[in-house]
Amino acid sequence: MGLIDGEAAHITGAKTKLLRERLLAECVGTFFLVLTICVAVAGGGSNAPVAIGMILGIQIYTFGAVSGGLFNPAVTLAVLLSGRGKITPAHAAAYMGVQCFGGLIGALIAFGVTDKTFCFHYDNNPLTPTNHWGSCFILEMLFTMALSGTVLTAGTSLDAPNHYFGFAIGGTVLAGATACGGFDQGSFNPAVTIAVNLANYFSSDIQKLGMKGAEIDTLTPDAGSWVTFLVAPMIGGALAAAVFRGTRGEEYGQESVAPTQTKTTAVKEITIGEVGLRQAADAEK
Repeated sequence: MGLIDGEAAHITGAKTKLLRERLLAECVGTFFLVLTICVAVAGGGSNAPVAIGMILGIQIYTFGAVSGGLFNPAVTLAVLLSGRGKITPAHAAAYMGVQCFGGLIGALIAFGVTDKTFCFHYDNNPLTPTNHWGSCFILEMLFTMALSGTVLTAGTSLDAPNHYFGFAIGGTVLAGATACGGFDQGSFNPAVTIAVNLANYFSSDIQKLGMKGAEIDTLTPDAGSWVTFLVAPMIGGALAAAVFRGTRGEEYGQESVAPTQTKTTAVKEITIGEVGLRQAADAEK
């Protein structure tokens, strides 16, 4: 992780990752994430958060060195806002687009396999009162902030590359989904929300997981649910970037260090902000 926009190539000397390779990695990783979410929810098992956290961590280990393994528009926004040249605005927008596309394909395949769909609706929580959207909004925002913060620190900071980033990120999703049970459905990802909700429109009422009564209808998402599960995670990603900037001043420093010079070897200037992320240029003397 921490190797966004093909930065691994600067470290390993490998061919620079092409944009199409990075976009394909983001698309496939998000596809498997959403596929797992939809199948796990349709199955109704109690271990759905475990499956979701595990598949996310595994896909991050699989594609982290290719694209950064973001699989989430809110996380992508956090990386963009954190600066340091990790990703450009144009590439961030492309990442978000393919994340949503891959997620939609995963949701549609899950519908075809299980013959069931669901949607993210703020009334789909047994422990909150009817029309009580505030709990969902706050929990979506805060746990997406926690997720994005974990990605920034474990995956893109001077702490990277390391061997625990996938476990830390997947574990954060597992913890958030488990903690929010009954109060929030735990999307923490606008691409997941878009994919799941759009797939839900393709199914009949009898195929939808939800309820419909005189005062409540959670079979399809209403406008407030769309806003809650799309806007709150993006705010969480922005807050994570702000906290990262406030706690990681060394990431933005200009100080550099030079190793001991020998008689026959050139001196290499290594910028602290680039250690573990990209190869510094050799200064031949």
